[in-house]
Amino acid sequence: MKNLLLAASAASLMTLAAAPTFAQTVQTQTTVETTKPSTGAGVGIVGGAATGAALGGPVGAVIGGVVGGIAGAAVDPPAEVRTYITTQKVAAATYDGQIVIGQPLAGEVRVYTVPKYERYRWTFVNGRRVLIDEHTRNVVAIID
Repeated sequence: MKNLLLAASAASLMTLAAAPTFAQTVQTQTTVETTKPSTGAGVGIVGGAATGAALGGPVGAVIGGVVGGIAGAAVDPPAEVRTYITTQKVAAATYDGQIVIGQPLAGEVRVYTVPKYERYRWTFVNGRRVLIDEHTRNVVAIID
């Protein structure tokens, strides 16, 4: 009887060893980033917060969100503003400095108003239409 039990146990083990193993289902996550040609304050806040969180934790997320929101809002003027600026005919001025988004225009440059948008001014220098923040004189966008 003892031999019969050992034989049965060995047969059971062999059956288990020969049986196909079951695959485990493993879920993975993939992050896909899509870059849009036009950003805005919302995208700036989210992107800035994510970058800030990765670099500085929760405090970095708050700071990154604020900075990203400001940058995003500065880069995305309303379509009506862009349309207005591109349809206006004014004499081109010469500007010796560098035109950099986020930096002020230095020196004397004639600027024009944008109807219904008190925040913005614009100028036409070196063959380029430049949108400027009224209060800081920072370049908001270069519209070609």
